[in-house]
Amino acid sequence: MSKKECDLYLTKILGESNVYLSGASDAQLRVQLFDTLDEFFDYSNAWQELLPVTVVANTLDYPLVTTSGRILRLLGVYDQNKVPQQGTMPEIGTLHFLYPYSNTQSMTAIVVKTVTDPIKCFPPHIPDWILPVHGRTILAGILGGMMLQPGTSYFNPTLGNFQLRKFRDGMSKARNATMKANTVGTQTWVFPQSYRVSSQKGGVSTFNVYPTPRTQ
Repeated sequence: MSKKECDLYLTKILGESNVYLSGASDAQLRVQLFDTLDEFFDYSNAWQELLPVTVVANTLDYPLVTTSGRILRLLGVYDQNKVPQQGTMPEIGTLHFLYPYSNTQSMTAIVVKTVTDPIKCFPPHIPDWILPVHGRTILAGILGGMMLQPGTSYFNPTLGNFQLRKFRDGMSKARNATMKANTVGTQTWVFPQSYRVSSQKGGVSTFNVYPTPRTQ
């Protein structure tokens, strides 16, 4: 899916919005689109990025820089053996380890992201596959949010609440699909070998000799 095709889906969504929301300005639609995407990504965790991190000795904090979007939360940290490590993110954008390592090694941080500035970043910088897959859900979120704005020509609480229910249902489906890595008939997806737990010996992660199953 190319960016051009993604932009066509965005044009379609905004065009349909204009049909239902007669009198709405382009600026209002852009802000509502931003709010809708922000809520969608926050709930569904659908936009993720794997960020390489070079861990050095006796250093606990590492800045995380994304290619686009804004970091919401840390999904996990894994070493070169795909073993989960004890990383947290008390401050958004900074990976913090609970214990220092004694040697240099490569790790991967997985973060959940959302959109940035609603006016400057237009069209929004989002994955090209989002609107083709979840466009109807995004449209419902836009319509629901706009129709619940009092004093406008398109104010319609009944239809607005109906659209928001469709939006929330779509977000739940997206969240479930994300947890299963967009597969059919499988259990909740986990990073390869993440059912194992690890310990630190000399600053190098090692497998637990008695693996503990991953709990849901």
